[in-house]
Amino acid sequence: MNTKRSAIANETSLFRIFTVPEDADSTLSRIEREIFTNLVEFLNENIAAVDKPLEAIEKKFQSPFIPEQPSFVSDHANLIMEHLVAQSVHTSAPSFIGHMTSALPHFLLPLSKLMVRLNQNLVKTETSKAFTPLERQVLGMMHHLVYGQTDPFYQQWMHSAQHSLGAFCSGGTIANITALWIARNRLLQPRALHD
Repeated sequence: MNTKRSAIANETSLFRIFTVPEDADSTLSRIEREIFTNLVEFLNENIAAVDKPLEAIEKKFQSPFIPEQPSFVSDHANLIMEHLVAQSVHTSAPSFIGHMTSALPHFLLPLSKLMVRLNQNLVKTETSKAFTPLERQVLGMMHHLVYGQTDPFYQQWMHSAQHSLGAFCSGGTIANITALWIARNRLLQPRALHD
C-alpha cells in the first residue's frame, strides 16, 4: 500500500511540475520570481566574473552518476543560482572583452521567457503554427537584403512548403554542419534519366 501511495504522490508531483501555477503565491511562482531576481542582480553587476579558480568550480560537478532520487524544484533552483549563475561569466559587463557576440539587449530577457514558455517547434506547422510563417518571413527579409529579388519572387518562394530561402541555426557549429549537409545533398542529388 505504501508503494501505491508513493506512486500517486510522484504522479501528482509530476503533474504539478507541468501545470501552470494556480496563483502568484504558489511555490513555482515564488521560485520563478527568485530565479528572475537573481538573474537580474547578476546582470546588473559590472564585474565580468568572480575571482574563483576553475578547479574550485569543477569540484561541484564531479559526480558522473544520475541521482537515484529526484530533488525538489526549489532545491535545484537554489543550486542553479549558487553554482551556475553566480559562477557564470557576465558577457555583457562593460569590463568584459572577448566574447564572440555582442552584449544582448535587455528586452531579450522577457522575450526569451516567452519563447521558452511557448515551446514551439518550427520543423512542422503542427507544432508552431504562427512561428513557421514568421521564420520564413524573416528569412525572406534577410534574403532580400542580400539578393534583392523582386516581390513576385518572394510571393512564390517565401512560404513554399517544398523550398527554403535559408535556415536558422542555434550556433556556428550547427550552421557549418547544415551548410555541408546541403552542399552534399546538392552534389549528390538524383540526375535526370537522359544524362
